[in-house]
Amino acid sequence: MLPEQQDILWTFVTIIFTLFSLFAFINVIQHCREREGTNTVVWGTVFGTGFIINLLLTNHMFELTQQQQLGFISWQVLAVFLTLLTWGVFFKSENIENQSPPLIRAAFFYSTISILLAGYTNWLPQQRSDPPPKAVAVNVDDLTMESYTEMGRVIVFGSAPPVAGQKSIGKGQCPLCHTFDPGDNIGRCPNLFGVEERSHTRIKEDRYLNEPIKIGEADGATGIVKGVPDQIPEEYRRADASELTGEDYLRESLMCPSCYVVKGYGKAGDTKSPMPVISKPPISLGKFELNAVIAWLQSKDTPGEFASVTIPLPTAEDNAPVADAGGEEVEPPTFVTGTEPIDVMINTLGCPLCHTIPGIEGAVGELGPKLHEKINAPNRIKDPNYKGKARTGRDYVKESILNPNAYIVFNEEAGEPFPEGVMPQDFANKLSVNALDKLVDFISNTQPEG
Repeated sequence: MLPEQQDILWTFVTIIFTLFSLFAFINVIQHCREREGTNTVVWGTVFGTGFIINLLLTNHMFELTQQQQLGFISWQVLAVFLTLLTWGVFFKSENIENQSPPLIRAAFFYSTISILLAGYTNWLPQQRSDPPPKAVAVNVDDLTMESYTEMGRVIVFGSAPPVAGQKSIGKGQCPLCHTFDPGDNIGRCPNLFGVEERSHTRIKEDRYLNEPIKIGEADGATGIVKGVPDQIPEEYRRADASELTGEDYLRESLMCPSCYVVKGYGKAGDTKSPMPVISKPPISLGKFELNAVIAWLQSKDTPGEFASVTIPLPTAEDNAPVADAGGEEVEPPTFVTGTEPIDVMINTLGCPLCHTIPGIEGAVGELGPKLHEKINAPNRIKDPNYKGKARTGRDYVKESILNPNAYIVFNEEAGEPFPEGVMPQDFANKLSVNALDKLVDFISNTQPEG
């Protein structure tokens, strides 16, 4: 069961609640008619109102998804509880407690068991049951520039239908930090609208030529020589790399983010980019995929036109991913079973893109809080601004994974909280129960090295 679907158990429970309130209304009216001096109008109005409220709540429940039902059911539980309480007051006030039907006790027991069972089953992480992707190699002979750029778009955004309230994010993970439409800016990394046009002018700017390193100097983190396209690693190098072009700037930005840092978006005085190297783990785009992304970036602002694309169509010798040319999903849906080593799990989930995680090689992301949770988690629970439900450090870590917005960590370096809503909200669909426990156990014990 996926969060965008309805939950059959919640749907069944809400129907039973409405039928129960109807039975209570009929039962009270019958008792009122059998007894003189009982105010039928008052009691009928009270229980009739209860029935109408439950009917409206049930009707609204059918319009909600599974995740929304899980939060909304509490209102109907409250309505049914008030119905039971008022029903008890009715029998008590009329001195006919011994005439209360056994259904009251049975309904209360059934409702309690159903709610507990439904709540527990929906709390467990759910596995997405998507069909497996087609295991066929790309037929480059039939590949067009339109289908090639579409592959780049899928790498950026993914091909699965979007879920309400969740970002559409593909293997490249770009939407975690970048925006792509005019006027849209989440403040973490530059808006990439118009990036193709900027790529040609940027390489002529004095700031690009000299900061944070000069043209011809090697970046210490990646070994990439800035502004020298024929020094790019051979497997990613374009065929004619004698002159620096806008295409080279885009490729360099993906493979050596700190070779040039857009003003206002870097660390240490805009000399260090927080962006990960997408040709290395955990993203690890190959030449075919990286070029497809560049081709999409060059064409995305002029839909249907590809005159600005300088990336040639791939040949049979290029490293093509497992997919076809029709826009099928490039990667299978992410799901971690818990049998994998912890570093493989963390890289698969993409955690190092944003977090520094002690004990995980290459996990030096700076877009999110450092995961020193053996120390941080207990302190954050005591924070007056903490509004979550965790009572222990381990519970806090689990809550942070399944419900990232329960508490937004304050970024001491920037003097403001980390942006809300950036961390993916769908980890419950990517982790088995065993994987979640394994991940929580590891992160709960992370602390600064040394």
